[in-house]
Amino acid sequence: MFYIFEMANNHQGSVSHAKKIIDEFSTVAKNHNINAGIKLQFRQLDSFIHDEFKKSDLKYVKRFNDTRLNKEDFKEIVDHIKERGLVTIATPFDNESLPWIEEMKISVVKIASCSIDDWPLLREVCKINKKIIISTAGASIKTLKKTYRLFKDHQRDFAFMHCVGEYPTAPDAADLNRIAVLKESFPDIEIGLSTHESPNSMSVASLAVAMGCRLIEKHVGVETETIKLNGYSNTPEQMSSVIKQVTMTLEAINGKSQIQHCALNALKRGIYLRESIPVGHIFLERDFYYALPVQDGCYNASQVESLVGKTSIVELAANAPIRPSDTQANLNQRTIADIKEKAINLLDVANIPLSGEEKIEISSHYGLENFFQFGALIIDKVNRDYCKKIIVVFPGQNHPSHHHIKKEETFELLYGDCCLVLNGKKIPMRAGSTVLISRGTEHSFSSKTGCVIEEISTTHIPGDSVYEDLKINTLRLSDRKIKIKLI
Repeated sequence: MFYIFEMANNHQGSVSHAKKIIDEFSTVAKNHNINAGIKLQFRQLDSFIHDEFKKSDLKYVKRFNDTRLNKEDFKEIVDHIKERGLVTIATPFDNESLPWIEEMKISVVKIASCSIDDWPLLREVCKINKKIIISTAGASIKTLKKTYRLFKDHQRDFAFMHCVGEYPTAPDAADLNRIAVLKESFPDIEIGLSTHESPNSMSVASLAVAMGCRLIEKHVGVETETIKLNGYSNTPEQMSSVIKQVTMTLEAINGKSQIQHCALNALKRGIYLRESIPVGHIFLERDFYYALPVQDGCYNASQVESLVGKTSIVELAANAPIRPSDTQANLNQRTIADIKEKAINLLDVANIPLSGEEKIEISSHYGLENFFQFGALIIDKVNRDYCKKIIVVFPGQNHPSHHHIKKEETFELLYGDCCLVLNGKKIPMRAGSTVLISRGTEHSFSSKTGCVIEEISTTHIPGDSVYEDLKINTLRLSDRKIKIKLI
C-alpha cells in the first residue's frame, strides 16, 4: 500500500503549520508502519491567474492567493518532508511549475483530475522520468486511453486513480464500479483511489482496496484554535481510523486459516470395509461404507475416487479403516493421472479455459499403455443438433484413420502443430484456418509438439466412427473410452 496525504492548501500559507501537518502525519505513518508521502500543490500564481482576475473574489483565486507560498517556502517544506521520512509528492497545475519538480527533487508527480486532458501540461510531464500518478475524475475512457498512450509511448511508470470531483463526496456518488472498469481497461498499470468523502462517514478506501487498489489518496490537515478543516480533510486521528480499516481489509484478503482443515476433517466420514479382503484385491466402491470418525492417516469419503481401482497390499478385516500405506496404485491409475496432468498443462499453455461441467474422455484405441502413441483427449462442450468438442493431441501422438457415417465436422487449430490426413493427403493445419471433413472422408491427425483443436460438427452419435484398422472396430466403446474429470 502507498498512502498519499494531500496537504493542498491546508498549510494555510504558513510554513510552520505545514511542518506541523508533516510532523503529525509522519507519526501516523510510523505508528502504522506504512509507506506514505505528503503531497503539495505547485502553481505559479503570477502567470497562472489572468491579470484581470488576480484581485478578484472568485472562490479558487481567493483561496490560492490567501494561502500563497513562494519557492523558498516550498523548498523548506519539501526538506522537512524528507527529514521526517515521508515521500515527496507534488501536483503541478501549470507548465511553469515543472522546473520545481526537478529543482526540489520531488519523488512522485501527481496529476490532478482537472489536468487529465491538459495536453500542453501532460506533453511536458510525460518527459519526466519519475513515478507519475494521475487522477481520473470526470474523464471518459476515450480521454484516458489517449493519456495512457501518451505515457506508455514515453515508457513512464504511471498509475491511474479513480476519483470523483465532488467535495465532499457522498457515498451514493462514489462510483466504485469505475475501479473495475479501469482495471479491465488498463490491466498493466496500477489503479488507485483518490477519495473525498466526509471523515464523519465510513471511508470507501477499504472497499477500494478490496477491489484491488493499492494507492490511496486523502486530504489531510491539522486543526488548531483558529484553523478548522473543510468537509473532506482528515485529522491524524481520522486518518489513523482509515488506515486501520484498510489494514484489516488487507488482512481479510490475504489471511488464511491455519486450523480450518483440522476442524473440517474431524467432521468428515471415514471409509470402512464392509467385508474382509485379501492381498491383491482391487478396491471397488461397493466394498465401502462411510461413518464417523475419520481415523488418523486413513481415507475419508472425499478421497473415494482416488481409492477406487487401487490394489490392497495387505489383508484387511471387515469394518477396518483403510490407510494409503495399505494400497498401491495400478498401472492404469498412474497412466490416467499422467494424462490428466499433461492435458491440464497443455490447455493452460494454450489458454483454453474449462468450466468443470464438460464431459471428458480418454480415447485410447490400442489400450492405455499405448495412449501417448495412439489416441487423444476429447472434451465435449455441447452436443445437440450441432456439436462442439475440444481435442487435445499430445506430443508424438497419432489419432488412427477413420471416417464418420453420419457426422460432418470442421477442424480449427487453436494451438500447437497438427498434421491432418484427408483421404491419404497430408494437410499441415494453420491456426485460424478451418478444414471441412465431409461424411465418409477417411482422416487421421497427429502432432509433433502437442496441439489443441476445436471441432464443430453435426450431432455426435456414439459408434458413428468406422476405423481403418478393423481391430479397433471390434472393441467395445467402454474398452477404448475412459471418462475422466480434469477440474
